[in-house]
Amino acid sequence: MQFGPGFVSTFLYYFVCTSFATTFVAAKVLNIGFSTGFPQQIGLILGLFAGSLGGYFNRTTSFSVAFSDRKEFLQLLENTLQGMGYSQSSEDEDGVLVYERSPVRKLFSGKMFVKLEQGEATIASRFIHTSKIRRQLQ
Repeated sequence: MQFGPGFVSTFLYYFVCTSFATTFVAAKVLNIGFSTGFPQQIGLILGLFAGSLGGYFNRTTSFSVAFSDRKEFLQLLENTLQGMGYSQSSEDEDGVLVYERSPVRKLFSGKMFVKLEQGEATIASRFIHTSKIRRQLQ
C-alpha cells in the first residue's frame, strides 16, 4: 500500500523549488543578468543538493512489524508516538490510523499512518520519522 511520495517525486519538488528560488535570488543579489547563465548554474547546484537531501530525509517509507498481542502493541505504539509528539487524529474507512502532531509542528513533519492487520502493523511516514520509530518498536 502506497501512503505518500517516494524519492523521485520528493526530489523533484525540492529540486525545482530550490533551483527557481536560488536562481532568482542569485540574479538579484549578485546583480547579474540571466543571460550570463551564472544564476542558473548556482540554482542547479543548490537545487541538486537540496533535492538530494529533501528526497532522502522526507520521502515516504514504510515498514512492517509483527505483534502477538494487539492491545499491548497499540499501547506501546501510542506511548512511542506520544513521545515523538504525535496523537491519533482519525481513522479512515480502510482502518488506517492517522497520527498527527500539533498544528504548528505538523506543517514540517507530516502524518504517521498505521495499518493494522492480523498480527502485523504497517507504519508509514517520512523516512526520518519511520527510522526513529522502527528502532523503538523492534
